[in-house]
Amino acid sequence: MVIFHMKSYKGMPVSKGIVIGKVYKYSKKSALIESYQIDVEEIAEELERFREAKEIAHQTLLHIKEKASQDLGENQAQIFNAYIHMLNDPVFSERIQGLISEERLNVEGAIQKALAELSEKFRRLDNDYIQERLRDIEDVLSHLLRALQGSANSLSNLPENSIIVAEDLTPSEIALIDKELLKGFVLRQGGMTSHTSIVARSLGIPAIINVDERIMDEVKNGEVIILDAIKGEVYVSPEREILERYRKKICILKKREEELLGLSQEEAITRDGHRIKLAANINSLAELDAVRRVNGDGIGLLRTEFLFLRREHLFDEERQFKIYKKVVEKMEGRPVVIRLLDIGGDKDLPYFEAPREINPFLGWRGIRVSLERQDIFKSQLRALLRASHYGDISILIPFISSIEELREVKGIIIEVKNELEQENIPYNRQIKIGLMIEIPSTAIMADAFAREVDFFSIGTNDLIQYTIAVDRNNSRIASLYTPFHPAVLKLIHQVVRAARAERIGVSVCGEAAANKYLLPVFVAMGITELSMSSGYILETKKLIRKLNKGELGQLLDKVMEMNQATEIENYLKRYMEALLGARNGGSNGSRHEKE
Repeated sequence: MVIFHMKSYKGMPVSKGIVIGKVYKYSKKSALIESYQIDVEEIAEELERFREAKEIAHQTLLHIKEKASQDLGENQAQIFNAYIHMLNDPVFSERIQGLISEERLNVEGAIQKALAELSEKFRRLDNDYIQERLRDIEDVLSHLLRALQGSANSLSNLPENSIIVAEDLTPSEIALIDKELLKGFVLRQGGMTSHTSIVARSLGIPAIINVDERIMDEVKNGEVIILDAIKGEVYVSPEREILERYRKKICILKKREEELLGLSQEEAITRDGHRIKLAANINSLAELDAVRRVNGDGIGLLRTEFLFLRREHLFDEERQFKIYKKVVEKMEGRPVVIRLLDIGGDKDLPYFEAPREINPFLGWRGIRVSLERQDIFKSQLRALLRASHYGDISILIPFISSIEELREVKGIIIEVKNELEQENIPYNRQIKIGLMIEIPSTAIMADAFAREVDFFSIGTNDLIQYTIAVDRNNSRIASLYTPFHPAVLKLIHQVVRAARAERIGVSVCGEAAANKYLLPVFVAMGITELSMSSGYILETKKLIRKLNKGELGQLLDKVMEMNQATEIENYLKRYMEALLGARNGGSNGSRHEKE
């Protein structure tokens, strides 16, 4: 008799798909490092453990250096040569060996004591450069300690077909991952609009969040895992019967994707002739091919901060210029909206020193950083303006909360334009400047802001967060975060009316843009552009082609009269399910769409 040890867990899907892979557990928490005395006869064994750990750490760093060289180029990979030299530094190694031999400390205790001694010396010097080197040494020694613990817990060195099981991931951790080796995410925490979720959707990687806490203790590296990010289910070490069933489901999903690809050359146009542009939100150059594959109408949001997350330093003007130029050239004349650097909140660059704040989402972030660090700001503006000579670039300003801030930004843009004029550097003099509407104060004063800019982009992720005071990354209150909140929809409607009154463009970006139940509301409001993860473009196009804008006025009036998010959501679900059922010839069609 065969005994199966299948384990199953539930979670919330945030990026659709079904995949089968192998568990790769990732934890930021190191096992407790104990320091203790050893017996004389154990000294030789501890010295051997130290030698073996050094060899493992050396090989790990060589592998990371090789990958960095491929991804970033030889110059950027040189830091890992320095790491390897630190690891093999004879003085430091001798000190650790001395602590083992003479003070009879275990290896982990010896490493900790040697590091503490070095830290004390470095701190007395009170030199920023020396402090940075200390952080480098701490990083090198963390590789040694992980080798001793038998956990090469590195996101930059995934096995093939990995499904990462973790508490949560930061944007900088996600940036380390080789996406070719990754099949999915299973996370204990997070929200629908956390950056892990956003990146997963952008790359078309299935992901679920808020999974049962037992998973971190119960699963083991290398176990076979099925991730159903449609129903929100996870099976670890599944029975053969379940494995076969899911292999068939994957085949069916692939066929449906191929059917959707048939729509790529069609227009996103309602049955009564209203055209909606469907652009893509992207975080990296690697996503451009996916946008072209689905024939997206351009880039509605390029989040520039994600370009910096895999690097050891901020890009200079020339490097940025080459990146932006490459994007517009690859989009072959289609519009590209590039958002200015938006760091802060949950998007900290590891090499950019930012203050520790009690509430970083309401602190030094977005345009506030740029206005204070004008060296960084002007470098990015110069790169963007130069690249605008080669394609249709628009500049999007993030996190503006007042007219004064906006005018200060516009003044700096004019300064940079004047500099380029004096240097005879070409740029598009008619480049459009847009405003990201993501703070309630800006949405409320949209009529005044509409007279100051060329277009609005409604950033629903943060607008929802700030309007209803719900941290979008807090899994404990994830159920309170909803795009159906009447206050959010009223603000969006107000912004759209203000934009139309001044005849400027208005788009919706963020995850709400791809919400199929909100789609008829956005169309009824008169929004003519939606920007979303490229994996949702064809599905959204299919739905738009079933709508009739002329019939949606009554629906919008009814939604605007409702006072509860659940009431609005249920009403819109019933509407879309009835519409899809009718268009597909009855209840079977409706069920097919829901799947």
